[in-house]
Amino acid sequence: MPASLKLFIRTRAGISLLLLIVVYLVGIISVLMGHAQQLMLLTPFNLLFAAALMLFNAKGINLNYIIWFSVVGVAGYGMEWLGIETGLVFGSYSYGAGLGIKLFDVPLLIGVNWAVLVFSVAAISRNWKTKPWLRAAGAAALMVLYDILLEPVAIRFDFWSWEATQVPLQNYLAWWAIAWLMLLAVNKFVPNRENFLAPYLLIIQSLFFLLLILTGNLSLF
Repeated sequence: MPASLKLFIRTRAGISLLLLIVVYLVGIISVLMGHAQQLMLLTPFNLLFAAALMLFNAKGINLNYIIWFSVVGVAGYGMEWLGIETGLVFGSYSYGAGLGIKLFDVPLLIGVNWAVLVFSVAAISRNWKTKPWLRAAGAAALMVLYDILLEPVAIRFDFWSWEATQVPLQNYLAWWAIAWLMLLAVNKFVPNRENFLAPYLLIIQSLFFLLLILTGNLSLF
């Protein structure tokens, strides 16, 4: 093993990336062996694991960072609660048992997932040379692409289900608009958004969703 690689895997970033790769390699092997259903029961723990790794690798983490991470999480949870209560935000849907403990019929971890995703794309887009509103718009679009891969997996494994036979376009528009507003705030009030792990986390998760889609013969639309 090259000396530079040995040094890297001893760093915070190296340890985190190694852990992420190992966890998802185990997941990939489990899926290929036909144990996807059992594996997805661990999703709540995986969400907490992702959040812990993100915070562990947040270069600018301080009280302000934690406050805004929490604000985004609470706001995301609130939008989901409003969504299932009214059907006016994302469309008519309801949560299943796949994401763990619920409060007011919304899994508590859904807010954590919003915060992880928003801060991930904020880290990825932080050096884009463009106007703030456009940078936030592009980062929000990344979140929508992520959601397109997530939706069939979520429906298959009882994370949530839609009243309609297909995921409504309203869902993706709402995801983009809410993420855009959150990103505008995060980009303005969290100066140091650097996070080494952010792109790797989103890419690895997206590839894992794609594997589940292909092996489960799921439809994207």
